[in-house]
Amino acid sequence: SFIKEFSESLKNGNASFFIGSGISRKAQYVGWKDVLRECAIDIGLDVEQENDLITLAEYYVRDNQRTKITETIKNFFADSKGEIQDIHKIIASLPVNSVWTTNYDTLIERGFASAGITTTVITDDLSYRNIDRTADVKIYKIHGSVKNADKCIIARRDYDEFARTHDIVLSELKGEMCSNSFLFLGYSFSDTDIQHILTRIRLTYDKEHPQRHFSIMETVKKLPTENEEEFTYRKNKQSHYVSDMQSYGINVLLVESYDKIEEILLSIRNRVLAHNVLISGAYEKGDVLNETRISPVATKLSTELIKNGYKIYTGYGKNLGADIVNGVYNACSDLGVKSKKFDDNIVIFPYKGTNKESKKKIYFEIRSRMSSSTKIMIVIAGKNKSRNSAGVYQEYQLAKEQGNLIIPIASTGGSAREIWVELNRQNSYNDNELFQKLGTETSPDEIVNVVMKLINDNGVK
Repeated sequence: SFIKEFSESLKNGNASFFIGSGISRKAQYVGWKDVLRECAIDIGLDVEQENDLITLAEYYVRDNQRTKITETIKNFFADSKGEIQDIHKIIASLPVNSVWTTNYDTLIERGFASAGITTTVITDDLSYRNIDRTADVKIYKIHGSVKNADKCIIARRDYDEFARTHDIVLSELKGEMCSNSFLFLGYSFSDTDIQHILTRIRLTYDKEHPQRHFSIMETVKKLPTENEEEFTYRKNKQSHYVSDMQSYGINVLLVESYDKIEEILLSIRNRVLAHNVLISGAYEKGDVLNETRISPVATKLSTELIKNGYKIYTGYGKNLGADIVNGVYNACSDLGVKSKKFDDNIVIFPYKGTNKESKKKIYFEIRSRMSSSTKIMIVIAGKNKSRNSAGVYQEYQLAKEQGNLIIPIASTGGSAREIWVELNRQNSYNDNELFQKLGTETSPDEIVNVVMKLINDNGVK
């Protein structure tokens, strides 16, 4: 199925997104007609009667200064006019290195920023001069950005010049469509935005397409103003469009509404992140449970997780971080040639910061990113000097918001016990025999067995 196939591409690191204006609608951002409405009136035309908006924009730019269009874009797509939606957060939680879009707004960038992920924006060939090569994700805004509204692609002359101003960008897109599987979201069969891009891409291929690409689109619905014949005509036109997309190597999935896209992306996210585990916690060397319970559990559990195909995320909590790393090394050593390299099995987010305020911001971003990148959270100890760790509890709250499976090993004390007591008030946990064992079991080996059974019993396999 599509979900399984695209999930595998994401896990293998060869998947990309191409985002259209439909994904910005929930944030209340407007479409092209709204941008050009007043400009059309200025030149004696009605935007509702125009199908070729690119030419309409050209008529206006030809007879007037471009200033009004630029100011309209700045106003309509300002950050203050639209908030990031769940769909942007879901995309940001998936393992992608690049996102392509024809949208002017900054919702995609802000979605990644909310997850603590850095981005660099490329709008045309000249923007490569300012690229941040240390950024986690590249965002290709190939029709421009509200941040440089005067350079947005909107009029016919902009499209005519596109191949020249975006020669390097188009080359990268062609290369990425050969190596990666793309998912197109937020486009309709009437979008001219994507048509001119795909036309240029198709010239690269003959009949063979190196990768399978996908598009999720809303099926046409009968409008109150149209009769049955008109509706049938639009359905037939969409059917031809779906067939035409095959010539670009794009398989179209039709859904009843754009709301279904979120459900599909969540299913993909659950598949992709199912084997990503956040181990949270810390402890002091003088803890009486250190030698007999906390350290052995952290080390043995990390080894067992890696041997069973899981990937560990950690903020490298005090003392616990070293135990986790030792466990991962042990697993890699035991697996030998079957094992991937060490870095493929663990992701470490060491906490750092200078003053108190910057630390607070950076720590929250790191915790957000770890929680959004995983589906399972295991809490071991969680102590800061004589107090329970506030940071571990914050990670727990973020994981709970994500709907992640949370396994606090209460017998290791600290925040783990605090969280276990809190969750134990819920019937789904209180009635679980294995969950109850987390509060009483003291044998490291048995604790590891209980945790692995909990993971398997919850369908994370």
